[in-house]
Amino acid sequence: MRKVLRKSIRLNDQQIRKLGDLSAFDGSDPIEHVTRAIDEYLKKQKTDVGIPAEKEIHAEITEKTGDPLNRGAFWISGVVDRYEFSALILKEPSRSGIEKGRISKLSILDPTIRESTNSFIDSCIVNYDRGWDIKPSKLAEPYYNKVRSILDKMAK
Repeated sequence: MRKVLRKSIRLNDQQIRKLGDLSAFDGSDPIEHVTRAIDEYLKKQKTDVGIPAEKEIHAEITEKTGDPLNRGAFWISGVVDRYEFSALILKEPSRSGIEKGRISKLSILDPTIRESTNSFIDSCIVNYDRGWDIKPSKLAEPYYNKVRSILDKMAK
């Protein structure tokens, strides 16, 4: 059995200010700076975490159910390799949807981490809930793209 490690890092006030200053300087979201720093760190560690090609990733929908709160909207659940995903597809495009489209919510998570931590957000590699909570990192991007291609077809 493979051991999954997850580490939480808290920034002090000075680090948060510096991150804010850097973001103000180049106009980027602070989360983008953090994501790039993590990706750089992982590259330097020479880990054998490879980024799979999208065509090598298996994804399938396991369930589709109507949303009782939004007429015409529906929930999609599925798997993408070792991850699980769920998404809320609206009847019409929305300003709060991904790229102003019909996908209002999207989560891609690691079920092993969710089970061991009993935390939804700690297990997410991607989370969009009417706005980005966790943007796809370089390592998560192929999984996100695969899920998006399936959801975009369903949303047409």
